[in-house]
Amino acid sequence: MKFIPILSFAFITSLSFGQLNLPNASPDQEFKQQVGFTEVQVKYSRPSARGRAIFGDLVPYDQLWRTGAHDATTIWFSDSIKINSVNIPSDTFSLFTIPGKSEWTIIFNKVPEMHGSSDYAETNDQLRFKVKSEKAPRFYETFTIEINDLTKDGAFIYLLWENTLVKFPIQGYADQKVMAEIADRINIKKEEKPSLYYQASLYYFNNNKDLNQAYEWIKVANGKTQDAAYLQLQAKIEASQSRISEALATLTKSTELAKAKKLEPILKANEKLVQEWTNKKSKK
Repeated sequence: MKFIPILSFAFITSLSFGQLNLPNASPDQEFKQQVGFTEVQVKYSRPSARGRAIFGDLVPYDQLWRTGAHDATTIWFSDSIKINSVNIPSDTFSLFTIPGKSEWTIIFNKVPEMHGSSDYAETNDQLRFKVKSEKAPRFYETFTIEINDLTKDGAFIYLLWENTLVKFPIQGYADQKVMAEIADRINIKKEEKPSLYYQASLYYFNNNKDLNQAYEWIKVANGKTQDAAYLQLQAKIEASQSRISEALATLTKSTELAKAKKLEPILKANEKLVQEWTNKKSKK
Protein backbone atom coordinates (compact mmCIF):
# COMPACT_ATOMS: atom_id res chain seq x y z
CA MET A 1 0.00 0.00 0.00
CA LYS A 2 1.41 3.39 -1.06
CA PHE A 3 1.97 5.82 1.81
CA ILE A 4 0.63 9.40 1.38
CA PRO A 5 2.39 11.89 3.64
CA ILE A 6 0.12 13.81 6.01
CA LEU A 7 1.48 17.10 4.64
CA SER A 8 0.40 16.19 1.10
CA PHE A 9 -3.09 15.22 2.25
CA ALA A 10 -3.44 18.51 4.12
CA PHE A 11 -2.36 20.42 1.01
CA ILE A 12 -4.96 18.62 -1.15
CA THR A 13 -7.65 19.30 1.45
CA SER A 14 -6.80 23.00 1.56
CA LEU A 15 -7.20 23.19 -2.23
CA SER A 16 -10.61 21.54 -2.05
CA PHE A 17 -12.05 23.72 0.67
CA GLY A 18 -10.08 26.95 0.32
CA GLN A 19 -10.88 28.04 -3.24
CA LEU A 20 -11.57 31.70 -3.78
CA ASN A 21 -15.12 32.81 -4.51
CA LEU A 22 -14.62 34.77 -7.74
CA PRO A 23 -17.20 36.68 -9.80
CA ASN A 24 -18.61 34.95 -12.85
CA ALA A 25 -16.76 35.98 -16.01
CA SER A 26 -20.00 35.56 -17.99
CA PRO A 27 -22.76 36.66 -15.59
CA ASP A 28 -26.32 35.49 -16.02
CA GLN A 29 -29.01 37.86 -17.25
CA GLU A 30 -32.79 37.46 -17.17
CA PHE A 31 -35.41 39.95 -18.34
CA LYS A 32 -39.05 40.17 -19.38
CA GLN A 33 -40.65 42.37 -21.99
CA GLN A 34 -44.31 42.84 -22.84
CA VAL A 35 -44.96 42.82 -26.61
CA GLY A 36 -48.63 43.55 -27.25
CA PHE A 37 -50.45 41.03 -25.06
CA THR A 38 -47.50 38.61 -25.11
CA GLU A 39 -44.90 38.37 -22.36
CA VAL A 40 -41.40 37.48 -23.55
CA GLN A 41 -38.76 36.21 -21.10
CA VAL A 42 -35.09 35.85 -22.04
CA LYS A 43 -32.45 34.01 -19.97
CA TYR A 44 -28.81 33.97 -21.07
CA SER A 45 -25.20 34.38 -19.96
CA ARG A 46 -23.13 37.38 -21.05
CA PRO A 47 -19.49 36.80 -22.04
CA SER A 48 -17.23 39.82 -22.62
CA ALA A 49 -14.63 40.44 -25.31
CA ARG A 50 -11.73 41.31 -22.97
CA GLY A 51 -9.48 42.25 -25.86
CA ARG A 52 -10.26 39.16 -27.91
CA ALA A 53 -11.50 39.07 -31.50
CA ILE A 54 -15.01 37.60 -31.35
CA PHE A 55 -16.77 36.59 -34.55
CA GLY A 56 -14.61 34.54 -36.87
CA ASP A 57 -12.21 33.80 -33.99
CA LEU A 58 -13.51 33.16 -30.46
CA VAL A 59 -16.90 32.39 -32.03
CA PRO A 60 -16.04 30.68 -35.33
CA TYR A 61 -17.97 31.43 -38.47
CA ASP A 62 -20.35 28.78 -39.83
CA GLN A 63 -20.46 26.79 -36.59
CA LEU A 64 -23.30 26.32 -34.12
CA TRP A 65 -23.11 28.79 -31.20
CA ARG A 66 -25.03 28.68 -27.92
CA THR A 67 -25.64 32.45 -28.34
CA GLY A 68 -24.10 33.33 -25.01
CA ALA A 69 -22.14 31.29 -22.48
CA HIS A 70 -22.72 28.37 -20.08
CA ASP A 71 -26.23 26.88 -20.51
CA ALA A 72 -28.14 27.44 -23.72
CA THR A 73 -29.94 30.76 -24.04
CA THR A 74 -33.71 30.38 -23.64
CA ILE A 75 -36.71 32.48 -24.72
CA TRP A 76 -40.23 31.96 -23.38
CA PHE A 77 -43.41 33.30 -25.02
CA SER A 78 -46.64 33.47 -23.02
CA ASP A 79 -48.74 33.27 -26.20
CA SER A 80 -48.25 32.00 -29.71
CA ILE A 81 -46.29 34.51 -31.75
CA LYS A 82 -44.87 35.06 -35.22
CA ILE A 83 -41.10 35.05 -35.61
CA ASN A 84 -39.83 36.15 -38.99
CA SER A 85 -43.48 35.81 -40.17
CA VAL A 86 -43.73 32.16 -39.04
CA ASN A 87 -46.12 31.17 -36.24
CA ILE A 88 -44.66 29.32 -33.25
CA PRO A 89 -46.64 28.18 -30.17
CA SER A 90 -46.44 29.46 -26.63
CA ASP A 91 -43.45 27.64 -25.10
CA THR A 92 -39.84 27.92 -23.96
CA PHE A 93 -37.22 27.52 -26.68
CA SER A 94 -33.44 27.42 -26.71
CA LEU A 95 -31.87 29.99 -29.01
CA PHE A 96 -28.92 28.94 -31.14
CA THR A 97 -27.22 30.75 -33.98
CA ILE A 98 -24.73 30.03 -36.73
CA PRO A 99 -22.81 33.27 -37.26
CA GLY A 100 -21.44 34.04 -40.72
CA LYS A 101 -19.44 36.91 -42.17
CA SER A 102 -22.52 38.66 -43.55
CA GLU A 103 -25.42 36.34 -42.70
CA TRP A 104 -26.51 34.43 -39.61
CA THR A 105 -28.79 31.44 -39.15
CA ILE A 106 -31.23 31.89 -36.25
CA ILE A 107 -32.47 28.68 -34.62
CA PHE A 108 -35.30 28.12 -32.14
CA ASN A 109 -34.99 24.62 -30.71
CA LYS A 110 -37.74 22.80 -28.80
CA VAL A 111 -35.36 21.51 -26.09
CA PRO A 112 -34.74 24.41 -23.70
CA GLU A 113 -32.50 22.82 -21.06
CA MET A 114 -29.04 22.18 -22.48
CA HIS A 115 -25.53 22.93 -21.34
CA GLY A 116 -24.14 24.79 -24.30
CA SER A 117 -24.75 22.95 -27.54
CA SER A 118 -23.68 19.49 -26.34
CA ASP A 119 -27.19 17.99 -26.61
CA TYR A 120 -28.38 20.01 -29.60
CA ALA A 121 -30.15 18.07 -32.37
CA GLU A 122 -31.39 19.72 -35.54
CA THR A 123 -34.36 17.33 -35.57
CA ASN A 124 -35.70 19.25 -32.55
CA ASP A 125 -35.66 22.63 -34.29
CA GLN A 126 -38.94 24.51 -34.16
CA LEU A 127 -37.75 27.17 -36.58
CA ARG A 128 -34.61 28.28 -38.39
CA PHE A 129 -34.09 31.17 -40.77
CA LYS A 130 -31.34 33.47 -42.06
CA VAL A 131 -30.83 37.18 -41.40
CA LYS A 132 -28.20 39.65 -42.53
CA SER A 133 -25.72 40.91 -39.95
CA GLU A 134 -25.04 44.63 -39.60
CA LYS A 135 -22.42 46.91 -38.11
CA ALA A 136 -23.38 47.81 -34.55
CA PRO A 137 -23.84 51.51 -33.70
CA ARG A 138 -21.06 51.21 -31.10
CA PHE A 139 -18.65 48.67 -29.71
CA TYR A 140 -20.34 46.17 -27.37
CA GLU A 141 -17.80 44.80 -24.91
CA THR A 142 -20.35 42.37 -23.45
CA PHE A 143 -22.74 40.17 -25.41
CA THR A 144 -26.20 41.72 -25.22
CA ILE A 145 -29.73 40.61 -26.11
CA GLU A 146 -32.36 43.33 -26.33
CA ILE A 147 -36.01 43.62 -27.31
CA ASN A 148 -36.54 47.02 -28.89
CA ASP A 149 -38.43 48.98 -31.56
CA LEU A 150 -41.71 48.06 -29.91
CA THR A 151 -45.01 48.71 -31.65
CA LYS A 152 -48.49 47.97 -30.28
CA ASP A 153 -48.07 44.33 -31.28
CA GLY A 154 -44.49 43.70 -32.38
CA ALA A 155 -40.80 44.26 -31.75
CA PHE A 156 -37.31 43.26 -32.84
CA ILE A 157 -34.97 40.95 -30.93
CA TYR A 158 -31.39 42.28 -31.12
CA LEU A 159 -28.17 40.28 -30.69
CA LEU A 160 -25.18 42.60 -30.14
CA TRP A 161 -21.53 41.89 -29.49
CA GLU A 162 -18.27 43.50 -30.49
CA ASN A 163 -19.05 45.46 -33.69
CA THR A 164 -21.85 43.14 -34.89
CA LEU A 165 -25.61 43.60 -34.76
CA VAL A 166 -28.20 40.99 -35.74
CA LYS A 167 -31.94 41.55 -35.41
CA PHE A 168 -35.16 39.77 -36.36
CA PRO A 169 -38.86 40.60 -35.94
CA ILE A 170 -41.44 39.10 -33.61
CA GLN A 171 -45.14 39.80 -34.04
CA GLY A 172 -48.03 39.07 -31.69
CA TYR A 173 -51.75 38.70 -32.25
CA ALA A 174 -53.04 41.68 -30.27
CA ASP A 175 -54.82 43.19 -33.27
CA GLN A 176 -56.82 40.02 -33.91
CA LYS A 177 -57.75 39.81 -30.22
CA VAL A 178 -58.86 43.45 -30.05
CA MET A 179 -60.90 43.13 -33.24
CA ALA A 180 -62.55 39.97 -31.93
CA GLU A 181 -63.42 41.66 -28.62
CA ILE A 182 -64.91 44.68 -30.43
CA ALA A 183 -67.04 42.42 -32.62
CA ASP A 184 -68.17 40.35 -29.64
CA ARG A 185 -69.13 43.25 -27.39
CA ILE A 186 -70.73 45.49 -30.00
CA ASN A 187 -72.22 43.05 -32.52
CA ILE A 188 -73.05 40.03 -30.36
CA LYS A 189 -73.46 41.20 -26.76
CA LYS A 190 -74.91 44.54 -27.92
CA GLU A 191 -73.32 46.51 -25.09
CA GLU A 192 -74.49 50.12 -24.94
CA LYS A 193 -71.63 51.84 -23.09
CA PRO A 194 -70.57 55.04 -24.89
CA SER A 195 -66.97 54.46 -23.78
CA LEU A 196 -66.96 51.14 -25.66
CA TYR A 197 -68.04 52.82 -28.90
CA TYR A 198 -65.47 55.58 -28.37
CA GLN A 199 -62.64 53.10 -27.75
CA ALA A 200 -63.64 50.99 -30.76
CA SER A 201 -63.76 54.08 -32.97
CA LEU A 202 -60.42 55.33 -31.64
CA TYR A 203 -58.80 51.94 -32.27
CA TYR A 204 -60.03 51.91 -35.86
CA PHE A 205 -58.89 55.50 -36.39
CA ASN A 206 -55.42 55.05 -34.89
CA ASN A 207 -54.80 51.81 -36.78
CA ASN A 208 -55.93 52.93 -40.24
CA LYS A 209 -58.97 50.67 -40.35
CA ASP A 210 -62.44 51.35 -41.79
CA LEU A 211 -63.05 55.09 -41.23
CA ASN A 212 -66.73 54.79 -42.10
CA GLN A 213 -67.18 52.22 -39.34
CA ALA A 214 -65.15 54.36 -36.95
CA TYR A 215 -67.41 57.31 -37.75
CA GLU A 216 -70.58 55.30 -37.12
CA TRP A 217 -69.31 54.23 -33.71
CA ILE A 218 -68.22 57.70 -32.60
CA LYS A 219 -71.59 59.09 -33.64
CA VAL A 220 -73.25 56.47 -31.43
CA ALA A 221 -70.96 57.44 -28.53
CA ASN A 222 -71.74 61.15 -28.97
CA GLY A 223 -75.44 60.35 -29.20
CA LYS A 224 -75.31 58.71 -25.78
CA THR A 225 -73.25 61.35 -23.94
CA GLN A 226 -71.57 64.70 -24.41
CA ASP A 227 -67.80 64.44 -24.04
CA ALA A 228 -65.10 66.78 -25.35
CA ALA A 229 -62.72 63.93 -26.23
CA TYR A 230 -65.46 62.04 -28.07
CA LEU A 231 -66.34 65.12 -30.15
CA GLN A 232 -62.67 65.75 -30.85
CA LEU A 233 -62.33 62.23 -32.26
CA GLN A 234 -65.43 62.71 -34.41
CA ALA A 235 -63.90 65.91 -35.78
CA LYS A 236 -60.64 64.13 -36.56
CA ILE A 237 -62.45 61.42 -38.50
CA GLU A 238 -64.44 64.03 -40.43
CA ALA A 239 -61.22 65.84 -41.31
CA SER A 240 -59.65 62.54 -42.43
CA GLN A 241 -62.62 62.11 -44.76
CA SER A 242 -61.93 65.60 -46.22
CA ARG A 243 -65.05 67.04 -44.56
CA ILE A 244 -63.21 70.05 -43.13
CA SER A 245 -66.23 72.31 -42.57
CA GLU A 246 -68.02 69.59 -40.58
CA ALA A 247 -64.82 68.85 -38.67
CA LEU A 248 -64.41 72.50 -37.64
CA ALA A 249 -68.05 72.69 -36.50
CA THR A 250 -67.72 69.50 -34.43
CA LEU A 251 -64.44 70.73 -32.97
CA THR A 252 -66.15 73.95 -31.85
CA LYS A 253 -68.57 71.84 -29.78
CA SER A 254 -65.63 69.91 -28.33
CA THR A 255 -63.89 73.16 -27.38
CA GLU A 256 -67.03 74.54 -25.68
CA LEU A 257 -67.30 71.43 -23.51
CA ALA A 258 -63.57 71.48 -22.76
CA LYS A 259 -63.76 75.11 -21.65
CA ALA A 260 -66.72 74.38 -19.38
CA LYS A 261 -64.84 71.52 -17.73
CA LYS A 262 -61.40 73.22 -17.88
CA LEU A 263 -59.80 70.41 -19.89
CA GLU A 264 -56.55 72.17 -20.85
CA PRO A 265 -54.93 69.31 -22.85
CA ILE A 266 -58.00 69.05 -25.10
CA LEU A 267 -58.17 72.82 -25.51
CA LYS A 268 -54.54 73.02 -26.61
CA ALA A 269 -54.95 70.12 -29.02
CA ASN A 270 -58.10 71.66 -30.47
CA GLU A 271 -56.34 75.00 -31.05
CA LYS A 272 -53.69 73.26 -33.13
CA LEU A 273 -56.29 71.30 -35.09
CA VAL A 274 -58.29 74.46 -35.88
CA GLN A 275 -55.19 76.14 -37.24
CA GLU A 276 -54.16 73.08 -39.26
CA TRP A 277 -57.59 72.50 -40.77
CA THR A 278 -58.24 76.21 -41.45
CA ASN A 279 -54.96 76.40 -43.38
CA LYS A 280 -55.87 73.26 -45.29
CA LYS A 281 -59.30 74.66 -46.13
CA SER A 282 -57.88 77.99 -47.36
CA LYS A 283 -55.54 76.21 -49.79
CA LYS A 284 -58.42 74.53 -51.60
